[in-house]
Amino acid sequence: MPTVVLIRPGCTDFDKDERIQGTLDLPLNAEGEEQVKNLVAQIENSGIETIITSSSEPALSTAEQLGENLGIPVKEKEGLKNLNQGLWQGLEYEEVRRKYPKLLKQWTESPETVCPPEGELASEAVKRVQKTLQKYLKKKQNFAIVASEPLATIISCLLRNENKDKISFEHNGKFCQNEMFEILESPPKKSDSKQVSSDDQTEKKDSPQGQGNHTEKWRFEEAK
Repeated sequence: MPTVVLIRPGCTDFDKDERIQGTLDLPLNAEGEEQVKNLVAQIENSGIETIITSSSEPALSTAEQLGENLGIPVKEKEGLKNLNQGLWQGLEYEEVRRKYPKLLKQWTESPETVCPPEGELASEAVKRVQKTLQKYLKKKQNFAIVASEPLATIISCLLRNENKDKISFEHNGKFCQNEMFEILESPPKKSDSKQVSSDDQTEKKDSPQGQGNHTEKWRFEEAK
């Protein structure tokens, strides 16, 4: 399995105004442009060979700028279009909280159980993301995914083998974050298990309770 770098786009004016973007196309603002410039240096040594992204903004602009600066091809994938949040799109987050307090809380904690008015279920997005990523995960080439929130959270959960039927959007309402990317690396194959040193084995035994399964599935690093 390849190494995958999951990237959130730079900021837009909707982020600054704390509005829900969803599938609306919005350009990067000045802060977002600066974030992308800084991101180039942070990921240039991660071994990325391809970038896949949505055809929507700001994911597309972020991917194209990264691809141009790193000399990496960019491919648009319809399956990576952001989660459609229906009538909530364009509204301030606090406005949605006031109008739909119970629905928003349920959607944030258990999005698989509720659909924003005229929007899209998280389970529907899971299916199209799985279909899109399937062939890339089978290749040996390392690649990057540029995806807006909340789709980025769905992708992160899938790549870390978390329960796709239980995704939480706890990030919702947090805008313009500088923690823009995650590096997800696959574990060694079973055939390589004999090459694991005794120190590695000790480290596994000494790991905190409850983290073992996570470590065996994926090594996850959140980069700031």
